[in-house]
Amino acid sequence: MKVNSVEKRDISFNGFYNSNALKKVLSFAEENGALFASATALTLSATVRPVSILSTPNTDKENKRLACAKAIMSTLLDFGITFALSVPIVKSVGAINKNPEKFLKKETIKNLKEGAEDLKNSKAYTLANQMFKLGIGIAIAAPKALLNVLGLPYIHDGLFGKEQTSQQKESQNLTFKGKNSDWLSKIIGKTIDNKSVQEFSQKHKDSNFPMHINVLKDLLATSTFALGVSKSGKIDDNRKGPLIYNALLSTGLCIGASYAVDSATDKPAKRFIEKLTKANKNDPNLKKYIDGFKIAKPVLIMGAVYYLLIPVISTYFAERFDKLFNKKMH
Repeated sequence: MKVNSVEKRDISFNGFYNSNALKKVLSFAEENGALFASATALTLSATVRPVSILSTPNTDKENKRLACAKAIMSTLLDFGITFALSVPIVKSVGAINKNPEKFLKKETIKNLKEGAEDLKNSKAYTLANQMFKLGIGIAIAAPKALLNVLGLPYIHDGLFGKEQTSQQKESQNLTFKGKNSDWLSKIIGKTIDNKSVQEFSQKHKDSNFPMHINVLKDLLATSTFALGVSKSGKIDDNRKGPLIYNALLSTGLCIGASYAVDSATDKPAKRFIEKLTKANKNDPNLKKYIDGFKIAKPVLIMGAVYYLLIPVISTYFAERFDKLFNKKMH
């Protein structure tokens, strides 16, 4: 009986690692890491984060509502802009992957191939690829944060029903059909042809690049948001402090905790990759699943920390920091 139960566990275990659902998620993460991160953030910010913030004890209700509005506004903007920009970039990078000789110099292909049978199997080339796919998040961080500040009062009024109903809700559907255009592939190809880009890719091919990219994106977005809130004329002055401290605390705590959790889960992650490899050893897309997992791991860790653990802590202490600093100033 014991043997049968072990066999059943093995069958279900292998079934998970080669399931279509898992492969689709990992493929999505590899193909468009920026949009995967944005979709994850949108899902969590619209569900668990508001619950966490609103359940914070002994904290002003209006400050909690503003923190909720900020979270939802931020991720809605992030998803919309990321979708609009990432689709054409991902398609253009895909065109280079299919026909590298058309867009890259022979010397570039030789440098980045590094002995791999296929260019796509090279770690350095994979990193060069992901610099464009994940780098979208950094490119949109500052403008997204400024738009967040501008839209925050309207989202707040719409969600929590202030006296004045907002005249907003002009939802801009920023859609790109995402037609692949050679001109964009050529620009990306020329950038990869740059020796500095190749040297960077070779040097950092084994680094935790996806985590570092997400951290840089959050730092840039938070600092821009804090500056925008401090200059805004549409947010009450007495609400600015808690909102800024909430954002700074959330990001600071999230980065520290995420790096700690990421490091602590290195061994389980290696075991996951080993089991994924074993279950899909004959699948031609195996490398894609592994690369997708490496991108998804920091995104899911940062999401869990930022949307589940941090909201209560940051919302609670943001209000107290504001009162403390205000007392010292007066």
